[in-house]
Parts: sequence; structure tokens; C-alpha cells
Amino acid sequence: MIFMTDITKNVLKKELAFFASKKEEYLKTYKGQFVLIKDSKFMGSYTSAEEAYKDGVEKFKGEPFLVRKVTEEDGTEDIPALTVGVINADI
Repeated sequence: MIFMTDITKNVLKKELAFFASKKEEYLKTYKGQFVLIKDSKFMGSYTSAEEAYKDGVEKFKGEPFLVRKVTEEDGTEDIPALTVGVINADI
């Protein structure tokens, strides 16, 4: 399960749209694997999220990139409290 805030969705808007447009193609070739996407470009497939993340950090330093597991389910869940920082609030 991937948790995304509105901020994350905005920063990765291009990557998320690209993944959505290629999802059916990726399901045929990379189902169960993790793909690395930067801007509107497929950068590779990996057997683990850690491997994909490590490669993304090495290639893109501090720039945002998307690592996404290729599954038939959406796999994302919105948590508005993360967006406004309520989870970290000291109440």
C-alpha cells in the first residue's frame, strides 16, 4: 500500500500520469516488479522497491522520481491528515 498526500501527487503529477498511461503495457512485461519513472520516462524495472529507490537516488540525487509496483490494483490510499500534518500534532 502506498500512501500519497496531495503534495506528493502534485510533485509527481507527470510521473503518475505516465505510469497510468503505460500501466496495461507494464502489466504484460513487468507485473510484480517495481518500475522507476522520472518525468515521462521509464528508467528501469527492479525486483525490489529498495533496489529501484537506490538507483533513483543515485541517478537523480535530490530530484523527485516515482517507484511504483506494477499490480492490477491501484495500491494508493489518500490520508488527508498527512497533508496538513495532523499526525504529527501534539494534542
